[in-house]
Amino acid sequence: MDHLRAKMDALSARFAGQAEQHRAELAEACKARDCDAVIVKAHKLAGIAPMFGYTDIGEAALALEEAAESGEVYDAEAARLDSLLADLQA
Repeated sequence: MDHLRAKMDALSARFAGQAEQHRAELAEACKARDCDAVIVKAHKLAGIAPMFGYTDIGEAALALEEAAESGEVYDAEAARLDSLLADLQA
């Protein structure tokens, strides 16, 4: 069990280390108003973040995905997700 916990901790740290990349990809998609790219990226984050203990990021990503899918303006959801990802870098 210690080996599994160590592996999960390493994967969680790796996820946190990729926060800047996730932020950049989301920012690019949002700036271009590429809803499909926003949906895909948000969907991936909504699925993977909670597995590593980042439920707030998962919830924010899901909110962004749902807003983009429904055709709503998703600036607030994107800003919240960006802020949470930025906190991982701190």
